[in-house]
Amino acid sequence: MQNTTEATAQKQAQITAELAANLIVERTGLATTTSITTAPGSAITKTSSSVRDPIDRLEKLLLEYLHQCTKHVKTMTDNRIQLCKAQSEEFKALEDFKQIASPAQWNIHYVLKSKVKLCSIKKKNYCTATKQVEYDLLPKFIEKVDPTWKIDESVVDRQDAQGTYDYVRQMVKNFRTQLMTTYIQSLAHEYEILSDEIKRLVEGMPQDNDDGFDAEPGYAAFKQYHDRREKRLNLEIEKSLYFLEEKRVEGNSKDQKEITTIEEEIIAPTPVRQLPEDFWVPQ
Repeated sequence: MQNTTEATAQKQAQITAELAANLIVERTGLATTTSITTAPGSAITKTSSSVRDPIDRLEKLLLEYLHQCTKHVKTMTDNRIQLCKAQSEEFKALEDFKQIASPAQWNIHYVLKSKVKLCSIKKKNYCTATKQVEYDLLPKFIEKVDPTWKIDESVVDRQDAQGTYDYVRQMVKNFRTQLMTTYIQSLAHEYEILSDEIKRLVEGMPQDNDDGFDAEPGYAAFKQYHDRREKRLNLEIEKSLYFLEEKRVEGNSKDQKEITTIEEEIIAPTPVRQLPEDFWVPQ
């Protein structure tokens, strides 16, 4: 009875192995197999190394594909971890500064708090605009500038109409470039003014004596806290700029469709020659 059970199990294993090998060969498109005789009347089909190689390459391609598709998840996770660490370090530095700060230093800290936040917003706007130029993603108020119209091609020659279209396109492109340049210069000027003001306030903070208080440890603690705060704000800006990369990928396909649609609208159709009705072949 036991021998019969073992023989049945062995036979089922052989059949399963044979079916699996045939399935692999069928899916990979390879038909090279070798047979190894283990017992009279039974054979195990074994795939050759040429079958395993495509499978290894397929696994490698799948891993690379998954790595590329999940790269943004890793980037966002790393940025979030760094941001959490920066927030923790900033809070600890603030607590240390609070313990040893003089009254004048603490008052300057309160004045700087709102200015640093506003300066961070200005820096974020400036960096975003710079990245938009790099990725060719214009702001909406500039992108809306698109004075296009359709010329009646039944009246105007095709080449003249196309020349007008090209001239308007170039004119709009130059205007957008000048407008974007002025916009970035304005943002940079705002950020520079606030940054210089913050620098003056930090340098004007008491560093030696402050009405009987030893201000040197407090100034050192504030500098450490200020550096930690800038690090955290820069990480937040970097996190916000990362989404422009995804927007650029989405915008490329959208812009391609829009360009195709515009070209279909503005390019004059090619005239088709047709014989008069007198020359038609009677049906």
